[in-house]
Amino acid sequence: MKKYYIKNAVKNIGQLVTLKGWVHEIRETSNFLFIILRDSTGKIQLTLKKSESTSNLVDIAKTLHHEDVIEVEGVISKSNIARLGIEMIPYKLNIINRAKHPLMLDVTGKINAELSTILDARFLSLRRDDYYSIFKIQSELVKIIRDYLYQQGFTEIFSPKIIKFATEGGAELFKVQYFDTEAYLAQSPQLYKEMCAGVFEKVFEIGQYYRAEKSHTPYHLSEFLSFDVECAFYTYNDVMDFLESLLKDVISNLYSVSNEYFNKLGVDKINLDYKFERIKYDEIILMLNNYGLKWGDDLTSQYLKIVEEKIGKKFFFIIDWPTQLKPFYTYEHENNNQITKSFDLNYGSLEIASGGERIYKSEDLINKLKKIGLKLENFSIFIKALESGSPPHAGFGLGLSRLLMILTGRKNIKEVVLFPRDVERLIP
Repeated sequence: MKKYYIKNAVKNIGQLVTLKGWVHEIRETSNFLFIILRDSTGKIQLTLKKSESTSNLVDIAKTLHHEDVIEVEGVISKSNIARLGIEMIPYKLNIINRAKHPLMLDVTGKINAELSTILDARFLSLRRDDYYSIFKIQSELVKIIRDYLYQQGFTEIFSPKIIKFATEGGAELFKVQYFDTEAYLAQSPQLYKEMCAGVFEKVFEIGQYYRAEKSHTPYHLSEFLSFDVECAFYTYNDVMDFLESLLKDVISNLYSVSNEYFNKLGVDKINLDYKFERIKYDEIILMLNNYGLKWGDDLTSQYLKIVEEKIGKKFFFIIDWPTQLKPFYTYEHENNNQITKSFDLNYGSLEIASGGERIYKSEDLINKLKKIGLKLENFSIFIKALESGSPPHAGFGLGLSRLLMILTGRKNIKEVVLFPRDVERLIP
């Protein structure tokens, strides 16, 4: 078992320790051999003075290549020369496994690589400081979200990802063979989280979902990570208040605990010191009336970029969407059934979340399903749940990878997904 990690080496000044990791860089002069050793917690310089090291140790060190896995025993010392302020003077060096060269990409990041190469060699690109930092930030982001929700009295749920019916309506789903019948991969936990909100009141789920849309954009995936919330006795205004508070608290804490990783990425922290504006869909149509957009049209990225130019790159809600643009379970305004109690949350031109109030009376849902031509039998369990005393409820779904894109300053969502799946990519 590995006992010592590089991050804690500073606590072991003057001690003999054994470190294990990867050869990150090698530099040789006439008198010295310098090796940068890397493990999952950081880097440290190994300094071999040729005149004071055994010939066997120097001979072994000279055979090393980038990404070789090694075990080294030595004394941790302070250094005025090493970039990290400490170094190890090695006494023993053992090669655990040699990396086969040439490698698919340069792990130091000094040589640029195309995104396709970065993804093909994900097992290597994750060792670069930038991509390593992205996924350490992602890990902290999910942890902070969970901690925040548990503190707020939420119950975490885990809904099925293989479903019998295409319950979301018209969107394309992936079909799978499920024993002797046909099933689908879920594109959201929507109906399940609504049923659970009728029991636990406040629920959330963080899980992977699937969409079979043949999209070729920098922010669409076939398999994506979604953060979903549903709350009984909440209105859509309550949910927007909650989502805004959550994001401000979570992001602020994330910047604090992951400061070293953001520094490695060299990205500016986004400003959150403002109230997220709530702009009605109707107001967006008026804003864009000179660009050919008419009421009832969806807001594509080209229109949202114009909105961003007009109001700035910040978080804002677009509320009260037309009924035909939102899912069948979205609650309509009592005085106007053409408009729903719904919202999208955008950061500039990028939509990162959508939500609203849900239909909670079975007769209203049945009428809506009949109106849009969906089969009642496909929703029989959900209808029974509503008939069993469903409370009013509201919620949202947020794309965690899109949020991570914003926070890390990436331009393509595939950069912030470990092993992305889209129209062209099914490996690694």
